Amino acid sequence: MNKKKLIAYIRLERPQYSVIAFLIACAGMIAAYKGVPDIAPLVGVGFLFWIILNTAHPVNDYFDREIDKIARPDAPLPSGDLSPGEAKKSVILHYMLVPLLVILIASVLSVETVPLMAAAFFGLTLTAIYSAPPIRMRKRGILKDLTLGFPLPTAFLGGWMAIRGWSISIEAFMIISVYFLLGPCSQMLADIHDMEGEKAAGYKPFPATFGIRNTFYLSFSMGILSALIILIQIISEWFNRYYTILGGFIIFWIVFVYVKCLVDFDPEKGREWNEKLLIGVMLYSIAIVVGSV
Repeated sequence: MNKKKLIAYIRLERPQYSVIAFLIACAGMIAAYKGVPDIAPLVGVGFLFWIILNTAHPVNDYFDREIDKIARPDAPLPSGDLSPGEAKKSVILHYMLVPLLVILIASVLSVETVPLMAAAFFGLTLTAIYSAPPIRMRKRGILKDLTLGFPLPTAFLGGWMAIRGWSISIEAFMIISVYFLLGPCSQMLADIHDMEGEKAAGYKPFPATFGIRNTFYLSFSMGILSALIILIQIISEWFNRYYTILGGFIIFWIVFVYVKCLVDFDPEKGREWNEKLLIGVMLYSIAIVVGSV
């Protein structure tokens, strides 16, 4: 395999986004433990959800290759760096290896085995129902965005359940709510950018049905709601003072991104806004980590 092909496979995986799942799963374990647990389970569970989110990217790119010809022409498949057959082999390999990794990691490490496996297999199922037929939530308008509300909470829940099993506290529920809101609201901004590609592929994207501006305002409302939940966590003093500092900055960041979008509204910048909100997701996960130790 030459260097260009190897880089194309790495781009197909998009590991830089899967780092978010690793960080969120670790945040779930640290929040549940109220400190730093043993390193082996922490890294193992984090890696598990990293590879699960990695699985979503090849299957998404394989089934969305017609959309990406317009929305992401530089992606590995529409650019010709990888063939559909090569991407399909990558998808099959992921779905063969990841279930084995779930069983291995959950069985070998000192974690709550069954709850962790349940969360991990649910996360893996999401990667399939989002992109692959026959369910293919990717083509179902607002249901697509709601489906994307689950991967981030699932990573956190997986980490939490690895420590506490089936016991879910109100604090964990509130954290999950923030992740559930931030996932769809950031994706809605990307949908605005991808709308023409989805329409050309015969889909009915949410912005095309609901309107671009209305989609933005719905995303804005969900983003502000997530900021309010973070504010409640700060006021309630669920975490230490470091969380208060970082949480305050995250609230500012979410509001700043939306105000900037509103002032300089341009549908072509939808993916740029999406990526900036994802920075807020990473900062939130870091805030949970430092706020729990």
